[in-house]
Amino acid sequence: MSKDRRVHAEHWARSHNAQPCCKPSIGTQINAQLQETSNVTESETSPRTKASIKRAVVTSPSSLQASKTRPRTWIRAVAILGLLLIAVLPVMGADSSDAVAASLSVASTTGPDSKPNSLADDPELRALSADESDGDDQDSIDDDAKESSSSLSDELDSIDEPQPEEGESDDEGGIGIVGGFSGVSSFNPNNKGASLSLDKDMTSVVALSRESGMLLGSFTAEGQVTTGCSFYNSDGSILQSFFGGTLISLNSTQVGYVAGVDANGQIDDMAMGVNGPVNALFCHQDTKQVFVGGSFTSTISGLTTSIATRRSASTGGIAIYNVTSKAWRQVPFHGLDGPVYDFTGFGDAVYAVGDFSTTFDNATYVPLNTQPLNLTACNIVGGNNAEIFGFTDPRSTICTNGRDTPNFTWLLRDLLDGYMTINFPFKATPSLLRLMNTMYEGRGTSTFRVMAVENNQVLAMTYLDPETKEEAFCTQGCPLQHNTDWQEFRFVDGDEMLANITGIMIKIDEYYGMGGGLNKVELYQRDPHVYAIDIYNGSPCGYSRVRPTTNLFGDWAETTAASYHGTYRTLTVDVADIKSPNVKGSVIQMSPYIPEAGFYKVFMKIPGCQNTNTCQRRSAALVTLTTNQNNTIPSIAVNQHNVLDEETEIARVYAPASTTEYSATVTIGLYSDGDFDPQTTKVEVVVDYLRFERITSFDKLGGVIRLDPDLDSDKQLASAIYDSLKDVLPEDSVVHAVTSGLSNSTEPEQVLFLGGKFGGEDQGYYNIAQYSDRRLTPLNATGLYGTVHSLTFMDTSLYVGGEFNGTADLKTALNNMAQYNTTDETWYPLNGGADGPVTSVVPYSPFGPHVVAFAGSFSTLYAAAGSEDQNLTSSGLAMWDASAAQWTSLPYIKATPTLLFADPWKSQDHNVALIAGSLSAVAALEANGTVLLTSDGGIKSLNMPDAGLQPDSEGRLVVNSGLWYAKDNTTTPVLVVGGQFQTQDGTTNLAQLQDGKWQNLVDGIDGEVLSINNAANLLFVGGVSNISIDPKNNKPSGFGGLVVYNMDKKDTVGVQNLQGPDGSDRSSVRINKIAVRADTSMVVVGGNFTTAGGLLSCPYVCTLDINESQWSPLATSTLVDQVTDMIFADKLVVAGTFKNGTGPTSYLMTYDFDINFWSNITGAENLPGPVTTLTYADHEESAGMYYVIGTSESDGTPYLAKFDGASIILADFTVGSQSKIHSMLVVPRSRIPSSVLGTQSSMSRRSEMPIPAGYVLAVSGDLYLPGGSRASSAFFYDNQWAAFLSTIQSNGESGFVNSVFFEIPPTNVYQRHRLSVALVILVAIAIALGITFLIVFVGLVYIYLRNRREAAATASAASAALAATAGGMGAAGTTKNPLTTTLLGAGTISGTAAAATSVGARSGAGGAVGAGSGTAPAGMTDYRTGIAAAAGSAMAAGTKRYTQGDQYRNVAGSRDTWGDDNAFAGEPVSYESIVPESGRLNSGSPAGLAGLAMAGRQAAVSSDTYVHYDDKKGADSKYAHIDNANESLDSIFESAAAEAEAEEKNLARERAISASSKDADLGINSDPNAMSMGMNDASAAMAAGAVGAAAAASHGRHMPTPQHYDSDANLVAFDSGSESNRYSRTSMYRPDSTNPFEQRMAMRESQGAFPPAGPFADTDDGVGHVPMPSAYLMDSEHSTAAALAGASPAIGISSGVAVGAAAGAAGKSSAKNLRRRSETTSTRHTDGDLSVSQSPSSRPSGESSVNGSTTHLPIRDSLKQYPVFYAKFTFSSRETGELGFRAGERVFVIDQSDEIWWMGIVDHGSDQPLEQGVFPATYVSSEPPKSTDWSELM
Repeated sequence: MSKDRRVHAEHWARSHNAQPCCKPSIGTQINAQLQETSNVTESETSPRTKASIKRAVVTSPSSLQASKTRPRTWIRAVAILGLLLIAVLPVMGADSSDAVAASLSVASTTGPDSKPNSLADDPELRALSADESDGDDQDSIDDDAKESSSSLSDELDSIDEPQPEEGESDDEGGIGIVGGFSGVSSFNPNNKGASLSLDKDMTSVVALSRESGMLLGSFTAEGQVTTGCSFYNSDGSILQSFFGGTLISLNSTQVGYVAGVDANGQIDDMAMGVNGPVNALFCHQDTKQVFVGGSFTSTISGLTTSIATRRSASTGGIAIYNVTSKAWRQVPFHGLDGPVYDFTGFGDAVYAVGDFSTTFDNATYVPLNTQPLNLTACNIVGGNNAEIFGFTDPRSTICTNGRDTPNFTWLLRDLLDGYMTINFPFKATPSLLRLMNTMYEGRGTSTFRVMAVENNQVLAMTYLDPETKEEAFCTQGCPLQHNTDWQEFRFVDGDEMLANITGIMIKIDEYYGMGGGLNKVELYQRDPHVYAIDIYNGSPCGYSRVRPTTNLFGDWAETTAASYHGTYRTLTVDVADIKSPNVKGSVIQMSPYIPEAGFYKVFMKIPGCQNTNTCQRRSAALVTLTTNQNNTIPSIAVNQHNVLDEETEIARVYAPASTTEYSATVTIGLYSDGDFDPQTTKVEVVVDYLRFERITSFDKLGGVIRLDPDLDSDKQLASAIYDSLKDVLPEDSVVHAVTSGLSNSTEPEQVLFLGGKFGGEDQGYYNIAQYSDRRLTPLNATGLYGTVHSLTFMDTSLYVGGEFNGTADLKTALNNMAQYNTTDETWYPLNGGADGPVTSVVPYSPFGPHVVAFAGSFSTLYAAAGSEDQNLTSSGLAMWDASAAQWTSLPYIKATPTLLFADPWKSQDHNVALIAGSLSAVAALEANGTVLLTSDGGIKSLNMPDAGLQPDSEGRLVVNSGLWYAKDNTTTPVLVVGGQFQTQDGTTNLAQLQDGKWQNLVDGIDGEVLSINNAANLLFVGGVSNISIDPKNNKPSGFGGLVVYNMDKKDTVGVQNLQGPDGSDRSSVRINKIAVRADTSMVVVGGNFTTAGGLLSCPYVCTLDINESQWSPLATSTLVDQVTDMIFADKLVVAGTFKNGTGPTSYLMTYDFDINFWSNITGAENLPGPVTTLTYADHEESAGMYYVIGTSESDGTPYLAKFDGASIILADFTVGSQSKIHSMLVVPRSRIPSSVLGTQSSMSRRSEMPIPAGYVLAVSGDLYLPGGSRASSAFFYDNQWAAFLSTIQSNGESGFVNSVFFEIPPTNVYQRHRLSVALVILVAIAIALGITFLIVFVGLVYIYLRNRREAAATASAASAALAATAGGMGAAGTTKNPLTTTLLGAGTISGTAAAATSVGARSGAGGAVGAGSGTAPAGMTDYRTGIAAAAGSAMAAGTKRYTQGDQYRNVAGSRDTWGDDNAFAGEPVSYESIVPESGRLNSGSPAGLAGLAMAGRQAAVSSDTYVHYDDKKGADSKYAHIDNANESLDSIFESAAAEAEAEEKNLARERAISASSKDADLGINSDPNAMSMGMNDASAAMAAGAVGAAAAASHGRHMPTPQHYDSDANLVAFDSGSESNRYSRTSMYRPDSTNPFEQRMAMRESQGAFPPAGPFADTDDGVGHVPMPSAYLMDSEHSTAAALAGASPAIGISSGVAVGAAAGAAGKSSAKNLRRRSETTSTRHTDGDLSVSQSPSSRPSGESSVNGSTTHLPIRDSLKQYPVFYAKFTFSSRETGELGFRAGERVFVIDQSDEIWWMGIVDHGSDQPLEQGVFPATYVSSEPPKSTDWSELM
């Protein structure tokens, strides 16, 4: 089916809310067709299109029948057509007499003063339009028609719609900004307005907001920035930002992989940073702390400040920096054993994830300067002490505060080395030695060594090299700096000589000056100790606020044993008093100083009992630990039966850090139930000290640890402020990303999402999981097949980036990026994903609350699977708009960023992102040449991925002009830009914005576009010509500098070319400005040209009439160079160079079109140089005013002036001489962001200020503003500048703005709208269709009435003729016109058998050979008896035999031909006697009555005898022009024919065969009841007629044999020797006949015999099938024909039998022939019904009969695959490719893709070919036809 036909049918169906193939009322059809016609373009008005329109509505027979029976519908249709013609004819006559030849033309002024057109207001005329100008119904029009059609509504609407005046500014309209830039940012004072042009060899960090950018710093290229975070002010602006990665310097400041920069550019080196790469940063806003994670082991300050804290400062991949104190905070667990990759805040905690499993908080990583030895309790002696008074005692170095004064410093003797020995009162393991050198009189220690007292072994130590800050080892000659700083030396761990020594010796080997010495000495041990002898605890020097303490309750005696180095406490009690209260109260309370909260092992030192020989007394100690306010460990019994000294572990506990308010306490007493020697009378317990050793907190973290950010929180008094997950990930898990979001539960709660490389079958999750309710669960019962690198949560979805290709269950394909919706717990791809790994996913809040940014190593974003969209290119950064589910615009970043960071969206104006990398240019928005200024003062990019303007082949990207095109104020404006660029689809230099993409508008614009304007529907494009010579035809081609484009017709308008200054060269043409003169048809063009069309002189400025497309010059001017700008301000103001001879040069003049005269402008002579830009003073009371900008001729400095209506006034306008101003526009202050202009409500005005209050002057270009700022667009007001935009080009150079323009109503113009030829043709077609309809209607009514009249007349004539014959009104012979004679009552037809046989059989001559009795019995009074007799006589006598040799054949008047000699002869009718116009016999040609009886059905159908002229009809025949008969008339008579046949056929056949069987012995059984003598005489006569017919046939004088045709319409040849073949047939009707009746009869016979008229009872299957009668033989057909010729239903059997027997005996043909025929046909009479059995091959092709019901043909194997439908109506094919069928037929449907037209196959039988074609879908049904459907079929 043609596309046009389908489109029109669909459009009609939508217009009328009806099925496309169900015929509505005639009036509705007319309206619909006219409506269709109005949508057809000129290009579519082809014969095929016309035919499609004509067949737009396919009718069904039921609706057609209804239209026949409802004459009011016809009347209504005529009325509608009349109204339609009334509406259309005025349109045709609206123009001059050449309306059709030159198209209809309607002239009007499309302005506010125009009058409404009366035609346009006519509702009938408006009803012709199918489409309004807004294009709401464009979806129903073909794409080709959409491009080229111009609807009538568009033509009319453009007449009467008022339009506003040009120049009226709508503050709510859009403001476009175009220029030469690739990125744009709002002006930032911190950048001095400079473009963000960066050094790509450096690593730059930029803060980007929604519209502005600020460079925060540049780093050396040796490092990269990979992570960052920010702190914000209360207004949302950045307070300070921090960056991490592999950095080593920041703006020449040395940094350690991490640093901070505040908004003022101040650098925070973060105490020199850390000692390894940083992977993650997290800025905790509340505590002002920066959490740093990476692959480092310590902070730099921790490593370089003190050897005492070098190890404790180790952070193991995590560190915390306090921004306020600018210092690192110690992580309470001292770090992790692997790198940290990410942080997130979750609840009141911070979660760190990475590749780690264990904390570093063991004894190795504790600070060494927290547990001082009380040296005042030690025995200290010196060797070679000085002899200087006050400097001789080494104890002077203990707890001293003075500097090198007596009693505060120890010196050695002059020029001698010496030593200091410190003897401990207990055994100790020193960890740190701190020394302060003396400076007394230049003395001091240079080198020294430390030895153990007991064996004089030198102890190994380490120290920080003062220059390298690295740890150095020493044993001999450890250096001591000659200064007053503390110098620290750490005793090496694992030194066996160090453990439990009794003292040390400090040996001074070298010295400064006259000798060595020391000012201060301190000694520390590693682990917290608390001694039973309280004097040993801590130091009296007061170095710490908290010191260990011991409190005694009871009689705890000091014990000193000779074999034990030290003093301890002993509690001794009598055995009898063990359980007494006094003994229970005798306890010792020991409180250690715990410097750090953490987990500890507690050891008790128990001296051996052999020291005091009291082993029998030893019992057990009861130890109770109170580690914090909420936790008291149950008492522990510690056995003290050890013989030797022993340090026993008694517990492992969490202990908080000690404070002045609280410290852990250990209480020790006698265990009353302890074991002791039963023979002893006393028992004892002892205690020396308790030691707390730091242990690892967690060793199965699984890559996740939780930390409270408040490191000073009181929470740690109760428990640790760090913890692992309660359900940890499997061992060796690596977690790369963590974030938090809402879960999908009844009451949504925050959950933790983890991503990385982990999981397995046992866990049920793969590489991603969620943590809630203290357990890990998979996402959607699965995970991801690959590694996850980054996560972020936004709205209700989790966004994931990494290296994966789908879900772990392989059900969903996901390429490296995905979305998981927690609401429906489903994974979704982001279109088709990316072609490379994604390393960073963040919520890009500057672009709104629903934008997610993805960064990584990918270059392509795949289109969604199954989508027709194209893949998008990417530089490794993409923005996904979750609200629109599509990729959106980007910030402008010239390179792939290594850092992309943004916090979640906060508010509209307070969102900042951090971008870092080796960047060459950065801006807040990627905007290739075009941006919009939004209503809230913001800027909006028009760049979508792969849809923005792009540099052309020369690498240039510049937009010079922009325009919101609108034909009038009722159409939606379309943004059009011009310049030098190209688009994604290859368009160059001119583009329009449609569906968010820049698309082609006009082809062939290969020169730079400089100016765009429109006048009504005409778009004018001017620019630099680009003409080249086509080598094929040696003719110039290309852009000539000016193109006029019709936006409605989508085609260019032909105008004469402009030529350059030499008069013929088009290559030098340049159009700088196009101005439209309001309320006229004039467009003024200015630039560099001198002639138009090669002949018309138009130097530099010319006018064009848009209606005539004709150039006209202005009056002669003094222009000597090109026009640079023009505006209409009452008059035409032209900027250029005007010079009259030797007179002064003028740069500005006006032209008055009323008098066609050039005029000077007052004050123009004072302009200092050429004018470059003119703009309207667009505000109230500014008519005729305008602003002027130019450049000084002397120094090129721009200047500003204003024409105030009288003269030009120069303004105070200061701008740098390097500035280039390209455009200027007066903008309402309300459209400018308050942050740019300030918050004052009004502008102050000064007398010299040319700008009115409430407005600012927007100046665009490349501006160097006062103060050193540089901007691309700025606002000038109150004699001051406010920079607005800063732009950047793709090459890193500063960009510029060429134009700022408003979205304003179009200029009013006078335009004649010529109706297109196509529209004129369509209107003509509509009129022609209306006239044709009237003619057809009248013809149908006439035919209908005529056929009814003729049918009645024919029936009466036939009845009269037969009656006359039966009555014997004529004796014998022939008449020229027997039918006419019969009608007149003067018939001479003989009704007797004798008369019939008297003719005789003459060889070669022919005659009647059949005999039949038609004589009525005596006394006959019923005319029907005569009719019956006549019928019998006709059947018997109306046959001739023609003999040719031995061959003979029977010829009778058939339905095609019968003789004209007499009523009974079967002479063929010559075709010369056929009327060519009708295909019927001449009225003078007689029709044989036998032929009439033989063609009973045909006689019932039409009063005119159908003749078969197909064989005569040819291309050159006189019958070739005869059309098919009117099909619609067939259905009027078919029902009657079928009913007559059904009622009379069996009765006539039964009577005939029954009557002849007895006498002729034909083998047919008689019904005994049929011999009843009670039958009336009329019945007997009727039977006699039938018997006569049968007898004639049985004796060889056969009825004429019908011609038989096969399925291919070929005459079937029969074997004369076969009786079976002679009397059987395939089809009585030719299937290829042009006669519609024969076509349908042939089709019916292919399906079976005619069914009788319904209704019928339901069959066994519950469906009321139509019982199809069995096929009948020729004999029965003859009998039926006789019956149809007048037989009455009341037929007497007995009389018929008697007469028939006599007639049969008279025949000369023996009964043998009849018996053979009877045996062949197997005819038998049973129970009064006649049944005929046939072989399957002789059965009609379309049916099979079983028990009287009808069964369709078996379905061919090739058709079983198709659904079966049944025809509800008959459909006649009218063109090639359509499928015709009868109602009730089976249709096998093979294509239902179209909702209106289906394709199917009809099977007419196995011996006939299949038919295939398209048909209306509403004509068939899946249900078989019910019995009532046969009423329509018949």
